Amino acid sequence: MQTTFNTKLVGVLCHPVGENLIHQMISTACEIAGADVSCLLFDAQVRELATPVAALRALGASGVYLDTRLRGAAAGLVDYLSDEAHGAGVINTMVFDGDQATGHNTEARAIVKVLEPYKDIFGNGSAVILGGGAMARSAAYAVVRHFRLKHVAIANRTPQQAQILKQLLSGTKTTSVIEAYELFPPDLAQTLAESRLIINATPLGSYPNVEETPITIPEIFHDRQIVLDTNFSPAFTRMLTDAAGGGATTISGVEVLIEQVREAYELLTRSTFPLEQIRDLLVTNAGENGAAESAGDETAG
Repeated sequence: MQTTFNTKLVGVLCHPVGENLIHQMISTACEIAGADVSCLLFDAQVRELATPVAALRALGASGVYLDTRLRGAAAGLVDYLSDEAHGAGVINTMVFDGDQATGHNTEARAIVKVLEPYKDIFGNGSAVILGGGAMARSAAYAVVRHFRLKHVAIANRTPQQAQILKQLLSGTKTTSVIEAYELFPPDLAQTLAESRLIINATPLGSYPNVEETPITIPEIFHDRQIVLDTNFSPAFTRMLTDAAGGGATTISGVEVLIEQVREAYELLTRSTFPLEQIRDLLVTNAGENGAAESAGDETAG
């Protein structure tokens, strides 16, 4: 595109640099919407994150999107935090306004948005969150701080990660009873069966390991449950297939992906996200090629 003095610069930071779905979605949305925005992809590692962020601020960028492991490393680089970023300890979008930088967590906001229509089903019940990384933190913020569920179980293959997330949530003056477990399905069978909301925030079941699932006992699923898998490649994971077979209402990670990018796009560009066009392109591309990324966290499983 031809840039001018008025063109907004938006950065997407990730490591390693390659084809990046978030960058593709934001860039395509700019083209469809005719936004005067240049979205560029940059390589950035956790230990050196301050350098590219400072460079982009110096260039007058309107903000950056932080992908993968970078989401938990930006707290010291902003002046203000949104409620979601503060509560979850996760920043995936930084907005620059003059000398001020604000950190946002659009993943948590996306999870709230996609779950809101079903709150009457799970609102008086319990929830199980599978994972201990950034996406699990965002999901935990949503169920504890927004939906205020009475009982929340955090399960992770590394028990220490589950305990860390439990401690983070317990320090937020919540009334929820929060417990931490090792992600070992036989031991969790009763807890899973009794829950009204199950959220998978691990990479288990994502491309290329599409036959994996964090829940190996499909009999725990039933028609009084909402089951969300934050993975979006494939759009309908094995866990969601098993859950649907048991009668549960299922939500694909594609819905979370689209909503979190929409929130980030509108914060960074201050223009309206072409939601339906991007949804159509995403579904078409996933059907033809399969996406090579996952919303789950490498450390969450």
